[in-house]
Amino acid sequence: MKKNKKILILNYEYPPLGGGAGVVSQKYAEGLAQLGNKITVITTWFEGEKEVSEKENLKTIRLKSRRKKAFQSNPIEMLSWAFKTKKFLKNYLKEKNFDICIAFFSIPGGIVGKWIFEKYKIPYIVSTHGHDIPGFYPEKMKKFHILTNWYTRKVWKHAKKILVLTSEMKKLADNFGNLEKNIILPNGCYSDFFYPDFEKKNKKFTLIFLGRLVDQKDPFCMLKAIKILKNKNIDFTLYLIGDGALRGEIETYIRENNLQKNVNLTGWISKAELREYYQKSHIQICSSKVEAMSIAILESLYSGLYILSTPVSGNTDMIQEGKNGEFFENGDYETLAKKLDYWSENYKNLEIDENFILEIKEKYDWKKIISDLEKIIYEI
Repeated sequence: MKKNKKILILNYEYPPLGGGAGVVSQKYAEGLAQLGNKITVITTWFEGEKEVSEKENLKTIRLKSRRKKAFQSNPIEMLSWAFKTKKFLKNYLKEKNFDICIAFFSIPGGIVGKWIFEKYKIPYIVSTHGHDIPGFYPEKMKKFHILTNWYTRKVWKHAKKILVLTSEMKKLADNFGNLEKNIILPNGCYSDFFYPDFEKKNKKFTLIFLGRLVDQKDPFCMLKAIKILKNKNIDFTLYLIGDGALRGEIETYIRENNLQKNVNLTGWISKAELREYYQKSHIQICSSKVEAMSIAILESLYSGLYILSTPVSGNTDMIQEGKNGEFFENGDYETLAKKLDYWSENYKNLEIDENFILEIKEKYDWKKIISDLEKIIYEI
């Protein structure tokens, strides 16, 4: 009979803050708690949130630091959270003890995880999500990695395990060392919530683009492609779901290129609303320059969408060319436009094999991922 663990989860981003990694930390916390483990999450406070909240087996503590925006942070804010967390834990760990810690991101979570290990002998696991892996996204992250690699090496040296999301991320992690510690644990999705409903498909050719509106997602590659469709008088609808720093520029581009009748910019929406958009769309476009592992792509695949994507980390693991999607090179909006042109004439025949969808669901179901995570924890 297993003895349930007391687990500390550290992440400066936790819903409603942050992107995919915040969601993952929440799924870890909720899933491990449902298995009977006692979970404490320490994250960042944000306006409208309680500083302390509790439900069965799960306590969430939100510390006030320098965080200003829900979906964007910077190194100063990250370090502020790490400093506040260490200060808080100096007193908290006098009364509480944990069997293990899961630190999200080499920096800043790893800063606190390493400190806890050295001071309190609590072992820790590092959950990486792309940007904190040396060599990831050099176009944007090279300077950051040059400055921080020495400390990341220390964090990884003392960690019991390094969790990576995809095979490509594992290659980068292996290049940095610690091969025996690096374990692939992908993101997941709840298979009973996202599912196909082909009767709900729009009669008009319908596309979806989902994510933060930032340079990393390269939304303008996608917009240039749909501009070509518009100029060919192809009838289509695009749901552009998300928000971010580029929203103003995107709205200007849509207006200047007369795309208002084709593009619906929704902002962030609820999961229930998102499911409806998935079910009535035919194709999801992912034009990202780089990804760790996209939860949105998983949700789309669960919902039976066909994916047109750049060959980024995670998508190359989840998409089988010709079965549930196709690839185009980064920034190649002309090839993307050609693929969209083809499917605009053939989308009514676009239906993913249900057995193939089931295979994806079984591989990436959150229940399986959490079970695998618990096994990793119990082996330490």
